[in-house]
Amino acid sequence: MNSKQSKYDLVVLGAGPAGTPVAIEYAKLNHQKSIALIDLLGELGGECLFQGCIPSKIMQASAKHIKEIKNLEEFGVSLESKHYKLAWEKVKQRKEEILAKRTNAAKELACGLGNIEIIKGFAHFETPSTLRVLFEDGSFEVIAFEKALIATGSKANIASYKGDGVAEVMTNDKFFKDMELPKSLSIIGSGAIAIEFTQILAELGVSINLFVRGSTILKNIDLEASEYLLEKFQKHPNINLLLNASVEAVNHKEGDLEITYTQESQKKTLVCEKILSAIGRRANVEKLELQNADVAFSTKGISTTEALQTTNKNIFASGDVVENFPKFAHTAQYAAHSIAQNLFLEHNFFKPDFSKNSWVLFSMPNFASAGISEVEAQKDDLEVIVDKFEFSSEAKSQIENEDFGYLKFIVEKKSLSIVGVSIFHEEANTLGGEAALIVAQKLTLKELIDTIHPHPTISEAFVMLAKKMMGDIMLEKLSNPFVETLLKIERWI
Repeated sequence: MNSKQSKYDLVVLGAGPAGTPVAIEYAKLNHQKSIALIDLLGELGGECLFQGCIPSKIMQASAKHIKEIKNLEEFGVSLESKHYKLAWEKVKQRKEEILAKRTNAAKELACGLGNIEIIKGFAHFETPSTLRVLFEDGSFEVIAFEKALIATGSKANIASYKGDGVAEVMTNDKFFKDMELPKSLSIIGSGAIAIEFTQILAELGVSINLFVRGSTILKNIDLEASEYLLEKFQKHPNINLLLNASVEAVNHKEGDLEITYTQESQKKTLVCEKILSAIGRRANVEKLELQNADVAFSTKGISTTEALQTTNKNIFASGDVVENFPKFAHTAQYAAHSIAQNLFLEHNFFKPDFSKNSWVLFSMPNFASAGISEVEAQKDDLEVIVDKFEFSSEAKSQIENEDFGYLKFIVEKKSLSIVGVSIFHEEANTLGGEAALIVAQKLTLKELIDTIHPHPTISEAFVMLAKKMMGDIMLEKLSNPFVETLLKIERWI
């Protein structure tokens, strides 16, 4: 086994959305600096690209077209036959083509800068300023660094079920690696991954058993939206919803898998072809030997300052591996700019502001959120006004037969700044960008009213809600006797 010594100005562990943008921006700012981008796959993209949000949305695009076929008659389009055939191999091919296009474009950009070296391997810390990189062939390389960024992301939790079939339980990683479409699939979980998989695969014709430990799903979204989706699940012909069901064991049974679970104090069993576990994720800190680098961490992730600097002043951390970091790819990309600038300036001037974070749940309908929620406003003792606009009265939504859902504003009462936005609609993923801009720029109701949105578009809802809320505020003020007297004097003058 041969070893060789190298030194870099910056070493980035993890080539996903938390690490790659930092490496590229820092390399652009510092042409004379050397950067090592170390990743186990040796490809750029990370969990989101290869096992997460991108492949799942590729499947959802196909599911959406199937849904559209079923609803064509509502638009006055009649088909001679309603039969269609899912070409799953074509879906898999599209996934591979899109993933290759995206990772190759990122690699071309990074390598084109001339001072980034992409290293395929697994790295762990030996000292506060050195790493050991292990390669597939068993060899290793010791690397010294001036600065480092840990962006190793997270991985799916594996529950400790009993039984001889536990090893067959998949996570999203395994599913997207194999891309096999089973006839029946049991999904365990009630969060975003479980819900998205359930709706997408059910629309693609898979018979789904959804195991939920409690009586509700999606605890991080509005209760109204959560209850609506729950009702849709109960009515869907391909979804068997099992609430208050606790999975205890998984065993092999005649080529399939048998799940033993408890529901309403009764022991029950269910047989299915495949099982997918989606019960949360944990930070990828194992085997990094962070203690050797004087980096503080726990099972929840790495501890950092507001500038994402660890307890080792020369090492930063970002993304899912960081404790209390919003677990979204786009949030990691946003934070990457702050880290790159701080590394360049050698001073922590920039601190990402997660209070303006936005995200989308790609359910059907979508749920989008920007800024804070009503619950968070209450926890922060922030005096707010909350109101919503129903899409049932919006023209474009009616035209597209998507006139269900709502837009909600959380508005700071004193400044009338919009500090939170929630959207429940088929096009919430598209509207989420404007919601993020409104919150990030701290726009007021009046400033939003002063914009001119094209008609007919779904985005008109933003102005409609702002006008509605501003009108209610004015009526409340006019009901004040003192204000009424002032108006009379003003008119008389």
